[in-house]
Amino acid sequence: MKLINLRKSLSYGALCCFLLCNFSTSAQDWQVSNEDVLTEIKNGEYNMALEKAKYTRDLAKKQFGNAHANYICSLHNLASAKFMLGQVEEARSIYLQSIKIAAAKYGQEDEIFAIGLYRLADLQQSIGNLKIAETLYQQAIPVLKNEGSISSDHYVTCLKNIGTLHQRMGNNLQAEEHLVKAIEIHETKEQLDVDEYSATLHDLANLYQSTWRYDESEALYKRVMVLRSEEFGTLHPDYAEVLHDLGSLYELQKKYDEAEKLYRESLKIKETKLGRTHPSYIRNMEDLTALSQVK
Repeated sequence: MKLINLRKSLSYGALCCFLLCNFSTSAQDWQVSNEDVLTEIKNGEYNMALEKAKYTRDLAKKQFGNAHANYICSLHNLASAKFMLGQVEEARSIYLQSIKIAAAKYGQEDEIFAIGLYRLADLQQSIGNLKIAETLYQQAIPVLKNEGSISSDHYVTCLKNIGTLHQRMGNNLQAEEHLVKAIEIHETKEQLDVDEYSATLHDLANLYQSTWRYDESEALYKRVMVLRSEEFGTLHPDYAEVLHDLGSLYELQKKYDEAEKLYRESLKIKETKLGRTHPSYIRNMEDLTALSQVK
């Protein structure tokens, strides 16, 4: 089973965060704990996020029961932490659990049900089950779109991830259409979500690289590097990923020294933040090894 880069198929600025109860002390405790999980994931501290996500899930179950939206939200974020660590099968099981609970409690036209669907679609896309992912996205997107007149973060994220799916299926025009639309929505928002916005630019850069639009691709990669370095610093896994992808662009252009430098810099960050057994680190190492044989 070959994993694509997890970050490309899962952007987490729109991770689930509900507070569907009276603002009691217990609800406040859960909210603080849940926000800690989101912060750790955004900062790329996935192991710490995983431990906090387990605690938050248990807290939600104790305080609200295992059919409450806050418990379902906790499951989503626990699965997301596992997913970012490459624990795909465990994440898949948790997403399925969340979907089952949401369908029974809130119905299939509720946003929290649709969130579980598109997160599971992200996972299926990551392991190459593209048709399954497409079906899940098609079921989720109308629900997310109809949540209100202002496009929700979840809708925009789902739109972006459908774009990456179209690219993988060879539908490049549809891919660009979805990614550009997501970018335009981000740019109309009063407060720019740098994490999600940079992720969408990154995906568009990857699309341009795959369609030989190298100048446009390079410009977008460099823009993403600036955005992420300013938002998260230069030791974040997402910053490492854009270094890697810019390196792959340079390799295609036979700029081997530049490519090797970026691969090594990316690899160093991933080793520190993700470990040597993470799929993203392994993929990066494979690319560096292959490059050394070409030079």
